[in-house]
Amino acid sequence: MKSLAWIAAGLMLTVQAGGAHAEALRPSDDQTVLAIVAARPAGSADIPTNPAPNPQDLEGAIAAARKAIEMGRANADPRSYGEAEATLSPWWNLAEPPAEVRILRAVIRQANHEFTSATADLDAILNAAPRNAQALLSRAFLRLVTGDIAGAASDCQALPPAAGALIRGICTARAAALSGQADKGRALLERVLARDTQSGDAMRLFGAAVLADINIGLGRNSGAGALFEAAIKMPKPDVSLLSAYADFLLDAGQPEKALALLDGKGQADALLLRQAIAAKRVNDPRLPSWMTILNERFAAAAAAGIRVHLREEARFRLEVEDNAAAALPLAIANWKIQKEPADARLLLQSAIAAGDKAAANDVVAYAARTGLHDARLAPLLAQARDRP
Repeated sequence: MKSLAWIAAGLMLTVQAGGAHAEALRPSDDQTVLAIVAARPAGSADIPTNPAPNPQDLEGAIAAARKAIEMGRANADPRSYGEAEATLSPWWNLAEPPAEVRILRAVIRQANHEFTSATADLDAILNAAPRNAQALLSRAFLRLVTGDIAGAASDCQALPPAAGALIRGICTARAAALSGQADKGRALLERVLARDTQSGDAMRLFGAAVLADINIGLGRNSGAGALFEAAIKMPKPDVSLLSAYADFLLDAGQPEKALALLDGKGQADALLLRQAIAAKRVNDPRLPSWMTILNERFAAAAAAGIRVHLREEARFRLEVEDNAAAALPLAIANWKIQKEPADARLLLQSAIAAGDKAAANDVVAYAARTGLHDARLAPLLAQARDRP
């Protein structure tokens, strides 16, 4: 599901101040709703399990759902999002649930790739409260995932001052990077990070990771490597950050370092996938075990009708199994849902490897339409355009 997974389905940002356990930012107006608190690592004692919904305790349900979402975000675990949904079940199917429930419902729906219904929830909130910071932020990143870059940029610009300079800078820089203005986005985010003295570790880590990805897109790999090294030394690097750094190391031809980075970091699908890719490149004896686990998980998800791991499965078929014919339809299906650079790259690679460059026509058109320029995509786009 994720490369920059903190941007994609359900990994909504926290608008906060202070350290990892600081209180959420106090809004300066009644329309600013801050729904998500910072992620905590796996094993946190206060993450609930099997919560019992109580229709008389809205505040408690919201707090429990937030904590479950934290777990899902930190560990890329879809079961936590199911737990959050169960906690909110007394209000889940209401046409007009409380605003904070609706925000959380949108986050959960995005995690499940139910982008249309997630957008409907966020639109409804913003129609009633145009300055709702969390809804604007959530919709901006949802739009980035689904390819509405202009809409995302508009939401970033509309964020109220209460959201904080860093989160506004991250949002704006990311939109710029996906619309042919990566240099401008990089300069903005560098400046905002340098001036920031209020944000907690989680937010600064997120900003550093976004800046690293922008640098990679610009071909500034040394700068990206330094940012990743600094970021993983900060408290609580999550699955998304570890995955992004592992991808950087794999692209740099350092699979051994990627394996070392991910050793002991958990069994999330995104991490297992990158371990399997690295293991294949260095003939690590653990590869068959990881392949078995991933194949079992992909089969179980398909049997249950869950399609949130299309990106991971397509990449597994292509890079671990060397089966471009199996990867291509998965990459096409994934591209129909989400359109981040990683999704574009996967479809381009799959189409080229399968000998069907025309299958990537929509990616080529999308890059031209949005102005997207990324050093990881440029040679693939050139190959896709170059047909006999």
